[in-house]
Amino acid sequence: MFSILVVDDHKEEREGIAFLIKELGFPLQLHVAENGRKALEYVSAHSVDILFTDVRMPIMDGLQLTKEALKLHPKLKVILFSGFAEFEYAKTALSLGVSEYLLKPVNIEAFQTTLEKVIQELKNQQQKEEASQRKLSYVRKHLLFSLVNGIGSTPPLQELSIELPSHYNKMLLLEFDKPFFESVDSEFEEFVLGLVDTSADYLNLNGCQSLLLFPEQEFPSSQFDNHSAMHLHNCILDKYKVNCYLAMKEEVTSILDLGSLLTSLEELMEYRFFLPDTFVFNTQNDLHFSEALYPDLTDSHLLDQIRNNLKDQDIFSLRANTEILYQKYVHQVQYSHLYVKYMFSTIYQEIMTQAAPISEMELQTAVETIYGSEDLRDIKDIIFEGIARIDQNSTNHEPTQNRDVDAVKQYIEQYYADDLSLEMLAAKVYLSPHYLSSIFKKQTGCGLNKYIKNVRMQNAKELLTNTHQKISNICTAVGYRNISYFCQNFRDFYGYTPEKYRQYNQKSSVYREEHYATLADT
Repeated sequence: MFSILVVDDHKEEREGIAFLIKELGFPLQLHVAENGRKALEYVSAHSVDILFTDVRMPIMDGLQLTKEALKLHPKLKVILFSGFAEFEYAKTALSLGVSEYLLKPVNIEAFQTTLEKVIQELKNQQQKEEASQRKLSYVRKHLLFSLVNGIGSTPPLQELSIELPSHYNKMLLLEFDKPFFESVDSEFEEFVLGLVDTSADYLNLNGCQSLLLFPEQEFPSSQFDNHSAMHLHNCILDKYKVNCYLAMKEEVTSILDLGSLLTSLEELMEYRFFLPDTFVFNTQNDLHFSEALYPDLTDSHLLDQIRNNLKDQDIFSLRANTEILYQKYVHQVQYSHLYVKYMFSTIYQEIMTQAAPISEMELQTAVETIYGSEDLRDIKDIIFEGIARIDQNSTNHEPTQNRDVDAVKQYIEQYYADDLSLEMLAAKVYLSPHYLSSIFKKQTGCGLNKYIKNVRMQNAKELLTNTHQKISNICTAVGYRNISYFCQNFRDFYGYTPEKYRQYNQKSSVYREEHYATLADT
């Protein structure tokens, strides 16, 4: 609703204008002032859309008020009304930027026409400003999306017409098990930013992931911490009935280095495969084991997992499961030292069997060191040195990994229009979902969800360029079920909506054809 301030030193005039506004049904929030000085005090402290003021008033007349009010609010619509119809008043009013000029006594028809005109101008102005803000928001998201994903080249920040922070001090990655964002549209962004309660940029990365970027602030108004992240998870679960996993990293990072920070967040997020009942992961914390929270993670279960990791040469999982086993026993004085040392020495021997050739004497020396250790951390260091050997000598396993990754890439490129999930793709190559995720990221440098989105966006671009299919048909053809979400993803990826991209490309094509025709004629 727009607001109007009616200013006149005569009470009956103010009441008359107020009566007409109400009687004619104008949707205006009404305020009144009895002279120019009080009116100026009001507009200094409040936002006003329309100033409806008499010209002749004591203390400060309408022209002085208009001049000062427009300095404060240049877009303010001003309607002057006066019993004096002198040309000089009208000329002065126009030079000040007054919208309309009415004579007393106010003619009802002229009053109605004038207000309708001014309100329509305000609506047009509001729509234009909203469109401009949306465009700036689209550009901002596209630039951030490009920086985070390393897509294309970004102009120097100082050359951009949009303000971006030079640094961010925190990033929060949100991840879901299944494609989620296609069904929630922009309402999820509004919901999350409302819960965050501090300045943040929001980016949707793909159907399963989104990102919150917290700008570095000299005087932050609030703090987003682990407790806040858990509260965010609980609110999402309560509203959408789905679990959201959150990985958070607190590190002052240049806006140009956002891509590397996202990579570290995705690596941190991988721990959720081992701790499914943990929803917030922070780089400041190690994995913590609790028998109450993880009753299924028995010694035998973890040892079986470690043996499977050794068989697959899944180094990340091997480190993670060994870390979880370590966390189970560190600082736990009630356990037998001899049993713990026996268990870890067994793990070490199995690890070294898979690692580079090692002499029996070297192996025996390491086992004796484990039994002689007085601190479990020393044993952990020995185990992780063995894991590092496997990692350094895992090149023989890479051809098999490459074949599996290539097979998944080919499947995605052929069936990108289908519903694709990590579980389904892993089943195609007979691997566990986590192991496929790990080797795919290692071989390609990007996660599966990102790769699927890239393939779909490239094919959407091809269809927009080379066919006349409807946008809705292209949306379905590249694997999206929600056209609004498809358009949002395309805009973030390429900086244009699908329709704008097609129009721009068609204009470029016409120009090229005309150019080549001219060259042919010459």
